[in-house]
Amino acid sequence: METNKETICLLGCGWLGFPLAVTLISRGFHIKASTTSPAKLPMLRSAGIDPFLVQFTSLKPDPDLSQFLKADTLIVSIPPARKNTDGADNYRKMAETLRRLLPDSSISTLIFISSTSVYADTNSVADESSPVMPDSASGKLMAEVEMMFSSLPLKVIILRLAGLIGPGRMPGRFFAGKSNLPNGAAPVNLVHLDDVIGAIHCVLDDPGASGVYNVCAPTHPPKHEFYTEAAKQEGLELPHFIPEASGWKIISCDRLQNELNYKFKFPSLLEWLNPRRG
Repeated sequence: METNKETICLLGCGWLGFPLAVTLISRGFHIKASTTSPAKLPMLRSAGIDPFLVQFTSLKPDPDLSQFLKADTLIVSIPPARKNTDGADNYRKMAETLRRLLPDSSISTLIFISSTSVYADTNSVADESSPVMPDSASGKLMAEVEMMFSSLPLKVIILRLAGLIGPGRMPGRFFAGKSNLPNGAAPVNLVHLDDVIGAIHCVLDDPGASGVYNVCAPTHPPKHEFYTEAAKQEGLELPHFIPEASGWKIISCDRLQNELNYKFKFPSLLEWLNPRRG
């Protein structure tokens, strides 16, 4: 295999970042990746990753990123820590630190992993031209960080991910055994881990990639149908939904498919749950 000399650094090497790093290494990229856990450093190193301990917290000085940011591309793949009361402040500090350091670094492309939570539930289709009107605190934070990064003097690509499913995030347990769940007729907006990784490879490989892309499976079954089937496939107690659609949106992935010709590995969410449906 011909070695690709390009260096990519991943800020965040967890549920998404680690399998992404493994696929990039298999293609010959040199991968630097950060973790907040000293215990994970040997595991990352054994996978062929150049590991860095990076923590953003108001309790500690800014981390030294001088060696970490010696790369061509930076992928920010860490979500805000919702369970941590300081999570939003730490996430904002991360963004502000990068906004200050990146213009003087060798990074020429920034890929920011954002969320479709920046769109409001307007009972309509949301594409990349739709207004950014987040309802949730996490959505507002992601929108704020998108704005910070978009002002940088380098190529910035923003991937807005729908709800994440895949290994370790099987959806059957999300609502198993619960009753009177609202919004049962609302369409779901989800994407499999493999398609998130595929979309990242897609924007890395296409020199014309730019701006914002929604990353969401192109099928949107009703919530009651999807989560009932998910619980059934995992042998869990079935949930019961109220058959209503009081607040919803459908995330369009047309730009990713039409402009970059991305082919989803799991376009049908119901067939992913139960391949025999296909």
